[in-house]
Amino acid sequence: MAMKHGDQGAPSPPQENKSSSGYASYVPHDLKYDAAFEDAVMRIALAPPAASDGIRIIPEDSPEQPVEGTSIRSQDIAPQSLPEIAETDLPLPLDDARRIYASAIPGVKLTHPGGYLEGGPGLDPDMDTFPEDFLNNRSHVRTSADLRAAVDKEVEENMLDLRERMRKREQAIKENEEVEKKLQELVLQHAMELKVHKKLADDRRAKKEAKERRRAGREGG
Repeated sequence: MAMKHGDQGAPSPPQENKSSSGYASYVPHDLKYDAAFEDAVMRIALAPPAASDGIRIIPEDSPEQPVEGTSIRSQDIAPQSLPEIAETDLPLPLDDARRIYASAIPGVKLTHPGGYLEGGPGLDPDMDTFPEDFLNNRSHVRTSADLRAAVDKEVEENMLDLRERMRKREQAIKENEEVEKKLQELVLQHAMELKVHKKLADDRRAKKEAKERRRAGREGG
């Protein structure tokens, strides 16, 4: 994003890590951890909706015709229509209004076609070695049909991996909640024990004071 010029004598503000090319210059691992976002993805991954929503990007080699509000070709998307999102604002909540494009995960929409699940555009192609690595590891891919099948298989495997990781996260959350519940029970039990001990101590003190008063009364009489 272009710098805004203010007074010439004023120092330049620190620049956020955002590429002027329209692509990201960071990867998801660079983003801050957000437990609420991870939990939201976990719930979607483990209990996905019946159908995906969001505007679907039509593959370049498909004869399918775009339907307004439902599907579109990537070349028909005006770059200026895509939101500018700072790295520091990511990840975006799943219900953020800027999420309008369908993703491979039902229930999770993207802010940019081919963008990150966390929100924002995808990695700058000049920095992204994934396509080259993907093809180098799949020498059998010769045609567009082979490529489509390989990509679909990769997506399916990644979804299985995601669901497995989310199941483990869900189990860990449940175990943590159980530990928290037991700790809370121990705290309440300890508080009750303190109340009982205080009551017993008060009763003993009251009996002792009553006994001393009776003794003082006898001695005074």
